[in-house]
Formats: sequence, structure tokens, C-alpha cells
Amino acid sequence: MSQKKSILFITLTAMLVAMQVVLGNILQVPFMEKQYNFGFQPILIAGWLLGAPSAMLVGALGDVIGSHLFPQGAYFPGFTLTNVLVGLCCGLILRRGKPTLLRVAITVVISMLINWLLNSLWLSITVPIAGGRSYWGWLIKRGPSYLVEIPANILIGFPLLASLRRAKIELK
Repeated sequence: MSQKKSILFITLTAMLVAMQVVLGNILQVPFMEKQYNFGFQPILIAGWLLGAPSAMLVGALGDVIGSHLFPQGAYFPGFTLTNVLVGLCCGLILRRGKPTLLRVAITVVISMLINWLLNSLWLSITVPIAGGRSYWGWLIKRGPSYLVEIPANILIGFPLLASLRRAKIELK
């Protein structure tokens, strides 16, 4: 990889991390048992545009920086792991080829499944027992939110990636 392309890669990754911090922590919509945010979109873009390693970095750094700038309790690395796995998913499925509706939908469904299963586990571990729920309780309570979040992320993500592709913003 040329030095110019390396600088572009680093710059785009840093910009997507910043976007993930802002969209994942500042722009939040209270929704049922969780808050909907737009932090998935920069990870999706990184996965398609830059590949799995960069998408994993965007997910990890976005979570670590966001949880320290906008704390909602103590930092817990499990949530960072979730974002890393979502970045891996986005990079592996989307990196090579056109971002078709089917590929974006598959990516979103798998990513939201990872989020739902793992974040419910992390919540069952981190929320105090007195006011907390079991793992299955978290899964059941948060499930309907994810059923709404999946189509929302597809409806946002597909046109977003398609417009970036039409604008010829690609790194191959």
C-alpha cells in the first residue's frame, strides 16, 4: 500500500471513529427498552469502504472513547467486544463488491443479532442484581426493539452505501 493510500486509510478510519462517537452517544432516540442511536452506520461504512480491520477499529475505538466521554456507568469491555464483532461482520460481508440490498440486509441482521445476544449478556452481568434481570429477561425485554431496529438500519444503511458508491467513494 502506498504512503498516500495509507494516510487516506488512517484519515478515513479516524473520521469514522469520530462519527461513531457522535452518532452513537449524542444522537440517541429513547425507544422501548433501549436507546436507538446511529452509531452502527459508521461501522457499516468502514466495513464496506475499508474492510474488517478498520471496521473493527471504528467499533472498538468508538465504544471506548464514547463510553469515557459520555459515561452511563462504569466502562465494561464486553460492549467493546460486541462492536468489534459487528465491525468484523460488516467487513467480511460487505468489503468486496457492490453493496446490494440483500448484502446490506444480511449484514444488518447478523450485526443486530450479535448486538442483541451479547449486549443482553453484558447487561445481565453489569446491572446490579437488585434491579437487574437475568440474561433471558434481557433478551425477551430487548427483542422487540431489535425487530424494529433491523429494518431501520437497512433503510438507512443501504441508501447510504449506495450513494457513497455512486459518488465513487471507494478504496479498492
